[in-house]
Amino acid sequence: MTDRPDISAFLLAHAGFRTEFGRLAAVLAAPRDAAHAALIERQVELVLACLHHHHTDEDTTLWPRLRERFPRSVPLLDALEEQHEAVDADVAVLADRARPAAERAGAAARLHAALGRHLDDEERDAVPLLLQAYTAREWIEHGREVVAGYDRRLLPALFGWLCSAGTPQLAAAALAEFPVPVRLLFRFSWWPAYRRRHHALYGTTVRAHAGRAS
Repeated sequence: MTDRPDISAFLLAHAGFRTEFGRLAAVLAAPRDAAHAALIERQVELVLACLHHHHTDEDTTLWPRLRERFPRSVPLLDALEEQHEAVDADVAVLADRARPAAERAGAAARLHAALGRHLDDEERDAVPLLLQAYTAREWIEHGREVVAGYDRRLLPALFGWLCSAGTPQLAAAALAEFPVPVRLLFRFSWWPAYRRRHHALYGTTVRAHAGRAS
């Protein structure tokens, strides 16, 4: 095993954030019917739970380690944390089902733009430091802790959504980090279920194999 951590799953989460808020902005304003509206709400809940979990992990675990190891990075990491806080208002609007649909769609569109810029900054400034701050084994252990922090009921849709957003190569690399039973469960159950969910949500079809182009 190389001592360089494989952060494919971390980057797969970024791919999910880069795509899903734009998709949600498009459908929030005009659901087809009550069933579609309910499915959109479940997707909003899933995406916001993942965003909160991801940002909390960065603010409480990853960035403190980088601050300790690389003191010169503190201003860059402070700026990334400020960007986390800057999106909170739109996250609150999107999460509020009592708000008019147009307001929530607008919040999703703003999140799509803001998070795209934020992730560009993070991948430029923080990711190279992560690759130096963690060994391969430490990163695997950290990844297990991250997954354990999720509500298990969300995992099938979460894995499916993120793999649908990433490239086949990135999805395959991220899935390779998990035990064989999880990969088999994903291949034969979670991924087919998510493909149906995605089509019901957005009216488009995702690839038949998460880790392959076709």
